[in-house]
Amino acid sequence: MKKFKYIILLLILGLSACDDFLDRTPDVNLDEDKVFTNFINAQAFQADIYSGLTSRFNALGNYQPVPLSSASDESESNAGYHGTKSFNMGNYNGVDANIYFYYSAIRKANLFLKNAERIPYPDVKTKEKMVGEVHFLRAFYFNEMLKRFGGMPIMTEKDLLIPGDNLMRPRDSYRDCFAFIMSDLKIAIDFLPVTLNTNEYGRATKGAAMALKARMLLYAASPLFSQKTGIWGIGGTTDDWMDKDGKTWWLKAAEAAKAVIDLKDIDGNPVYALYKTAAVNKADDYEKMFFKRREQGNKEIIFYKHEAPVGFSSNEINVWMPSGDFAGAGAVQPTNNFVKLFEMANGKYIDEAGSTYDASKPYLNRDPRFYKIIIYQGSTWQGATMDMSTSTIQFPAGTFLTGYFVRKYLPEEIKKNTTTTSYHNWIFFRLSEMYLNYAEAMNEVEGPTQQVRDAINIVRARSGVIDIPVDLTGDKKSMRTRIQRERAIELCFEEHRWWDARRWSTGEEGELATKWFGGPMNRVVITKSGSNVSYNEESYFTRIYQPNNNLYQIPLGEMYKNPLFVQNPGY
Repeated sequence: MKKFKYIILLLILGLSACDDFLDRTPDVNLDEDKVFTNFINAQAFQADIYSGLTSRFNALGNYQPVPLSSASDESESNAGYHGTKSFNMGNYNGVDANIYFYYSAIRKANLFLKNAERIPYPDVKTKEKMVGEVHFLRAFYFNEMLKRFGGMPIMTEKDLLIPGDNLMRPRDSYRDCFAFIMSDLKIAIDFLPVTLNTNEYGRATKGAAMALKARMLLYAASPLFSQKTGIWGIGGTTDDWMDKDGKTWWLKAAEAAKAVIDLKDIDGNPVYALYKTAAVNKADDYEKMFFKRREQGNKEIIFYKHEAPVGFSSNEINVWMPSGDFAGAGAVQPTNNFVKLFEMANGKYIDEAGSTYDASKPYLNRDPRFYKIIIYQGSTWQGATMDMSTSTIQFPAGTFLTGYFVRKYLPEEIKKNTTTTSYHNWIFFRLSEMYLNYAEAMNEVEGPTQQVRDAINIVRARSGVIDIPVDLTGDKKSMRTRIQRERAIELCFEEHRWWDARRWSTGEEGELATKWFGGPMNRVVITKSGSNVSYNEESYFTRIYQPNNNLYQIPLGEMYKNPLFVQNPGY
């Protein structure tokens, strides 16, 4: 019997409501018989497969890392926080690759599935739930590589490679990887429960598997992956998932998203709903949704990283918190490129006729979500009125760059020199995305019909945002741009912008006379003279983004180790 090293859990309690269920003891040598012929050990092994899920608040860099938003046009990280610097300079060699990490998680899943029939489950329901979760997790991890690189070698329970085995495998096509993931998700959807007990929150459900399926179909229908050539192309097959008709792909994506929206529990009640309370300011619900768990009435979250509450010392808080008197690093600063994407309260773009935008009062009468996402000149944060002007001594030199800080994700009650903590959820899937996925896909199928408009307006209404203009009917291209802008605001800093630009191949294209990821990144310089405040936009850095960057580069180290690998185009 082959021996292998495995980390066993300290407590076999599954996912508790409050504690990180991945606290682990030192390595223990166990063999497969000892793990998989004992239900408690097998349960611990299965639970540890979730350890591959990572919170992406701090995704890049080794010391106090920063999010991917600072490699997109959403934000910038100030001096000393260079996790995104390589991306911004057009160097994709190894940044955010995580190939070994994801294959390690996939290997755990494969080892469990290889031995799944040996485990003495207490009942069939438990077996199906555990097996379904593992199929979902394998699909999730494989998709993380697929969206970065395109096709990568498919590893199943028959491919349990150990040191000394032949690791030289060619890349499988995007088409084959997509079909493999979809087969995993079919099993997961069939086996997983719709709802969970409170002490199991954080585990995968039927809705989580359906949401991943919906997102994958949306991506597969999008321009980047719908091309018919290349090592990552889809074309050349007629099986169930590979219809050649591009419109059919969009329709499948729409139907998959709608299935998540319409999912019911055993009593016929909707499983998911946008987080809404009786708040007078509806945008308050948008802000608080990220701090509330399902047991606290938040039915919007479909799947999230289950962790204990965090305090000021956590990088998840400190790196994002404003600098100066607030004692944070202030290392996630929205660009003016991003701020200009926010509509006016009347639903018009700031440069659109009739918008009422006033450059001398740029933050007046904006989309209600603006005030819950951005910390700006004159806003109030933790009881202080923010002064972002050049004359202020509020922020130490070098810590303030763009004229803004991020408010989204920051619980206002967490302050320096306190022990206050709050739930701080990294959300992989939430219902708002499904509405916007549905709207996008149906627009590509039928154009801006009423059902497309309704899906967008449902999301906007939760935050008190006016309905989209009524003059988009019949213009698919205008509605496409509107949906892209809506996703940019509603889903900001959740990594959607990063992947949306790629799948639409828009990272290098112009928007608002700038570019999404490449080209000048702009800040606002604020000056004060007495009671007068002036705002001037200026470029602070020109980023490099080329069409080949729509896919990541296979790290050179991986290429040297495996001569069968074919590099992505343009590298």
